[in-house]
Amino acid sequence: MSIPWSKTSKEDFHLERAKVILDEDHYGLNDIKDRILEFIGVSRLKGSVQGKILCFVGPPGVGIARSVARALNREGRPHNKLIQQSLTDSLSLRGMTDVAEIKGHRRKYVGPMPGKVIQSLKKGDPASALLELLDPEQNSFFLDHYLDVPVSGYISEEKESIAQNYLIPQAHSSSGLEEGQVLIETDALQSLIKWYCRESGVRNLQKHIEKILHKAAFKVLSQIQTNDDEAEEDEKKEETKEEKPSPPPVPPVTVSSSNLKDFVGHPPFISDRLYETTPPGVVMGLACTSMGGTTFYVETGMAEGQGLSKEGRGEGGMTTTGQLGDVMKESTVIAYTVAKGATPKDDPSAGVTIVSALLSLAMDRPIRQNVAMTGELSLTGKYSQLTFV
Repeated sequence: MSIPWSKTSKEDFHLERAKVILDEDHYGLNDIKDRILEFIGVSRLKGSVQGKILCFVGPPGVGIARSVARALNREGRPHNKLIQQSLTDSLSLRGMTDVAEIKGHRRKYVGPMPGKVIQSLKKGDPASALLELLDPEQNSFFLDHYLDVPVSGYISEEKESIAQNYLIPQAHSSSGLEEGQVLIETDALQSLIKWYCRESGVRNLQKHIEKILHKAAFKVLSQIQTNDDEAEEDEKKEETKEEKPSPPPVPPVTVSSSNLKDFVGHPPFISDRLYETTPPGVVMGLACTSMGGTTFYVETGMAEGQGLSKEGRGEGGMTTTGQLGDVMKESTVIAYTVAKGATPKDDPSAGVTIVSALLSLAMDRPIRQNVAMTGELSLTGKYSQLTFV
């Protein structure tokens, strides 16, 4: 293999130069340009580009990679050779249109072959693949990636504690920021958990915190460069021979609930409480989703019948809305709807909630505002508790 790993270019992390180059090469694409500038700012503060990887999804050939290389002062290669095994054998990607030529054909096809990259590499030693299992020094730590151990999710208070004690310090370190340069207030963190990161774990929360600190690092570095440029201009003035004061310190970037959307955009979630005071026939239920526990409303309403004429007798029926599954349809007798109609629902745990909504409508009495319920109800009125919600 003769890949030129040792050939490197001196990288340039100047934000203004990078911004000018990106604006020269591409019109618009502000989100992508901001992400590149944030990446450059974090890399300059850390002194290295190791760690995060930029990945842009879109049509090829628009020159984004070349623009990033110019912005970082990295020299490009004029040819498309990927692997060179000696001085003669090379793998060219020119003219390839089928991804199977690179990744290989599936074995279900007649005459399958490996991809071009695998064909160009020498056959490896199969024993090395079993090294972790066969080596007595490593097999005590062997873990099958197929095994799955269920772990309960975190509540909001636990997420806040994890963010304060672990995620924010780690993000500070990975962003190259010093202590005190960025302050994330408690209300901003709570809003981030409530309106942006409704998941059982904290991975999405970690990504949002890193995004906040990357944008903050870009602002801090921009202010530092502005102060440095002003100091250089003062030094060039020959009239002033007195001792010049040092550049003013950069004020910390404060993230609060009021300016949170400037860092992470508009919240994807809204309040689940649609009613300030629930009317008769409306009851809040509990549900379990892939992102954890949530609440939903079961709404019931009166439907006018066909009258008592002979033609209209026996033509009543039931109407259900809200993408109900077969299990929930079996629990319905009277017309009702479950809110969030775009979300499919199917579970026996809504039995108690449905009956409570129907009784509330029939008796014209609203249910208490601070009550949400779940549980299965049999035909004879027996209640069955569901412990996983």
